Amino acid sequence: MHTPVEETLSFLDAAVTAGKIHYVGLSNFTGWQLQLIISTAKAMGVQVPVTLQPQYSLLCREIEWEIVPAALHNGIGLLPWSPLAGGFLTGKYQRGAAAPADSRAGSEKPLYQFVSEEYADSDRNWSTIDTVVRIAKEIGATPAQVALSWIADRSGVIAPIVGARTVEHLRSNLRAAELTLDNEATAALEKVSAPQSNGYPYGAFGAGQRSRWLKDGKPAPAQPYAAGSKHPTGRS
Repeated sequence: MHTPVEETLSFLDAAVTAGKIHYVGLSNFTGWQLQLIISTAKAMGVQVPVTLQPQYSLLCREIEWEIVPAALHNGIGLLPWSPLAGGFLTGKYQRGAAAPADSRAGSEKPLYQFVSEEYADSDRNWSTIDTVVRIAKEIGATPAQVALSWIADRSGVIAPIVGARTVEHLRSNLRAAELTLDNEATAALEKVSAPQSNGYPYGAFGAGQRSRWLKDGKPAPAQPYAAGSKHPTGRS
């Protein structure tokens, strides 16, 4: 955060020229930050970033306000992280119920606890999850496949970044590439999940993702998720 963008871009350009890396990508930038980097790189005549890695899912659509338009304007491909919203879009969590110990919501990690409560503390999100589960049952797919199919079809998205605990989970998620949601299902999902102001990218969590700098070898300032949460699946 304290390094001039010209210095960062010069280093990245040198890394490409030396064959250390092939392409430059960005992560968690807002629209104005993305445009600053792109415009500065073009003015300097150095390597221009080709991708942006933002948080994006049916439960986190705020990037559609200005980040997606900025990416489309500049021909930047989107690589969404957390496209299943920390597992909430798989339908495995119930509001206020204890989460499995091997899940993110059931983890002892403060980051996972904090993010899970952010997802759970929203009526819109639970309505969206219910809609995903309903559509999945109607078309004979899994909720994860429905959520991944939706995001893969968004403007500018190259591919969602999604993990899998087992080979079977991976195979199941990959089958989303063969699924195309019809207009009715897409419209229902987009209506119930209409973006609203939340923690990412403009709130405390998004700001924390962009300002992870060190002071005396320790994160400073303290991240908003440092305290975790006692209610990762919300209050029943």
